[in-house]
Amino acid sequence: MSTPTSNIPAVFEARKNKILEELSLPDAEYTDASPKGSVDEGIRDLIRDINVLPGLVTTSSCAGRISVFLEGKKSTSSVQDVQASVQAQRQFAQSGGKGTGRWLYVSHDPFVLPESNVSSSGTRLFPLHGRFGLVPGDGKPPAGKALQLVRFHFEPLILHIMTATLHQAQPVLAVAAASGFRESGLQGLRCLEGEEGPSPVVAVRSSGLSLESVIGYCDDDDSGAEPVVRSLVTEEYLEMLIKMANERFAVNADRRERFRMGLLQSCSPGHIRLSGKGKGKPADWEDPMVRKERMRAEGLMRKKLLDSQKAPEPAGRELENFEGPMDYGLY
Repeated sequence: MSTPTSNIPAVFEARKNKILEELSLPDAEYTDASPKGSVDEGIRDLIRDINVLPGLVTTSSCAGRISVFLEGKKSTSSVQDVQASVQAQRQFAQSGGKGTGRWLYVSHDPFVLPESNVSSSGTRLFPLHGRFGLVPGDGKPPAGKALQLVRFHFEPLILHIMTATLHQAQPVLAVAAASGFRESGLQGLRCLEGEEGPSPVVAVRSSGLSLESVIGYCDDDDSGAEPVVRSLVTEEYLEMLIKMANERFAVNADRRERFRMGLLQSCSPGHIRLSGKGKGKPADWEDPMVRKERMRAEGLMRKKLLDSQKAPEPAGRELENFEGPMDYGLY
């Protein structure tokens, strides 16, 4: 019988070892392409647990985050203006942005609001506009010009897992969908090119938890004055968005833990049984039709037992066809 590691291509092992080498660097030396530049604290246990499983290794991740993002300037029409705009956008994005904009706020943890954010006189003790780099406005964007919008985002967990073969990718996709990450999928089909081609990469994600709202704009009147990032919403509206994002953080954490436990159960070496040409199923795998009939039979026995408790039989008479103790587990 094959072992779980005997069907793993050597090229995958080389790729995995290189990734693990980089992840093992001290925090002071490690950096990546994310705005934060390192692995999120809230996802490190999950990354560690995945990377010890044979045939799997993480390539990128985000535990989930709240962010406020200012878009970059829109493209202009003339060639000279386009070249100047591209150069300006490159310089603009270097300060910590995505594409041609910049982050005004990023956090990979829920936003902690004080229990009471309003003083006895009605003033805000913890103004959210200032925390997000916004100047309060009148709620009316200027007309007749393209605006650089400010967007509030909540983005749930996204995780990319490189797998040795498509066989290892299958349980990852199944567990991801069962855990609530229903938009998960395989990235590209170049992994079908052969053993020397790219290894399959599973993207674990759930767009249904995402939240986005336009909350402001960049007020740049082309006069040469310093641009002002103005708000289009109230303090109360920002507080509502934060509460919604915090609720989604909780759902995100629950799904992440379900995914972790399911993956450990499905992909641990002692759980996978390989046979034939490398195809395999978990050791406790059960055919869907067999499972359906088993559950039906157990349900009938459970109903018969409950009916007998409602109407006791005469003394000395036993339940017919009752063969043993019932299993009340959830399915």
